[in-house]
Amino acid sequence: MAEDDVWIAPLSGGRAWRLSADGVSVSHPRFSPDGRWVAWTSGRDGDPEVHVAPADGGESRRLTYWGAPGTRVCGWTPDGRIIAVTSWRQPFYHQTHAYAVPVDGEPAEPMGWGPVGAADIASDGAVALVTVAGQEPAAWKRYRGGATGRLWVRADDGFRRVMADLDGNLDCPVWFAGRPAFLSDHEGIGRLYSVAPDGTDLRRHSAETDFYARHAAGDGDRVVYQAAGDLWLVDGLDAEPARLDVRLAGPRTARHPRPASPYVRDLSCDHTGRAGAVEVHGGVHWITHRDGPARALAATPGVRARLPRVLGDTGEVVWVTDSADGDALEIAAAAGEEQPASRRR
Repeated sequence: MAEDDVWIAPLSGGRAWRLSADGVSVSHPRFSPDGRWVAWTSGRDGDPEVHVAPADGGESRRLTYWGAPGTRVCGWTPDGRIIAVTSWRQPFYHQTHAYAVPVDGEPAEPMGWGPVGAADIASDGAVALVTVAGQEPAAWKRYRGGATGRLWVRADDGFRRVMADLDGNLDCPVWFAGRPAFLSDHEGIGRLYSVAPDGTDLRRHSAETDFYARHAAGDGDRVVYQAAGDLWLVDGLDAEPARLDVRLAGPRTARHPRPASPYVRDLSCDHTGRAGAVEVHGGVHWITHRDGPARALAATPGVRARLPRVLGDTGEVVWVTDSADGDALEIAAAAGEEQPASRRR
């Protein structure tokens, strides 16, 4: 994901191209086993829901209408259905259960696994899952409470917990060369590990020292994860992680309407309606309403500016500032070469 959209790029690196163009929060994109489809979680219509689109481009389709904040895509079943977890019909958003979602729009089928935070199914039908975790390790660093993720593998006699003695928060289970791989921070930093299905032979496959490994996904033979804004590929049990040189391309989506920042406290439009003064994070800025740069009118560290008002068609803006001598009014030109020198109290 990048720029609030889903992108596709070759594993060898190079130019990526945009698969979605909604400009909204997206997460957890996953290829189908045959490579024809890409499913992801999208907040285009409000709450996160499961969306799917052809991998070679085309219109995306919304497949679920659960209206649950805990919804997210995990992967695919071998027969081509999307695995998603959701808190639909549950009392709390963190109590998520797994469903198989058909691509043709048919109703989703519950998997019957109980509370699940993430899951992956191998090509031979083996299942690896983690029980519900409150947050991924990167967002809940070194958490060791009762909501840590726990790894389970389905055997012939049912699910069996593996790595029960591992003191970490486990996330993102994915089958890797016949072994369940996962992210864990039991060594202090979130890294990628794998283990034999019976819980023996723990191996570490990444060596991050400063930033957590996140969002692991794979195709059964390889695993890709993200760390510090870069993508890394592990192409075998004994392979070293290789950084993918992916370059974003294509038109920007800056002209698409976007929700305002939650930190915008006040807004005053000019007489044309095409620009205005806004208060953001204790500063006053002049912005155009369609495109173009923002200009800081008042952004002094340690001094709060608030309640901006455009003074009619004079080209000036007034706001309240908490100066050392108490609150005061400051006036300045909204734009132009005279803007810095025109400021007065």
